[in-house]
Amino acid sequence: TIAIKDLVVGSGYTVGESSESQLLQVKYSARLLGSKFTAKIREFDIPNMVFPTNQSRILPGLEEGLQGMKVGGKRLVKVPPNKGYGDSWYRGVVAPNSHLEFDVELKNIAQTPGEEFMMKLEQFGVERAVGAAACLAYLAVSPMLEKSGIL
Repeated sequence: TIAIKDLVVGSGYTVGESSESQLLQVKYSARLLGSKFTAKIREFDIPNMVFPTNQSRILPGLEEGLQGMKVGGKRLVKVPPNKGYGDSWYRGVVAPNSHLEFDVELKNIAQTPGEEFMMKLEQFGVERAVGAAACLAYLAVSPMLEKSGIL
């Protein structure tokens, strides 16, 4: 069973208020619970993650624990092994049958295609996007410049 504890109740849009997939932006960190390796997991200290709901992009237990959360809210979500990584190792970091605790902040829920684009762009990085666009523009224009003798 998933255990949740709201630390801060947000306001506004709510996870799960739509039957359709929602694009969420969250910040979270995770800890192992109940083992000799109880510690914060550095690989799970995520300052900005954007993902759609109902598409198995995150652990089932974590997504279930986000249900009903409002934008700006902070919540502790305890995930048992059967809703986490089960009886398998995960990246050599999370041992089999580990209980996990996530400290989650819901930063945003996209309500329009424009908001979805901006959230994805923020996650990707504006500087990286500008660099990628400049490279693509160069690749598109360079054959013409070569043909005209400029390059």
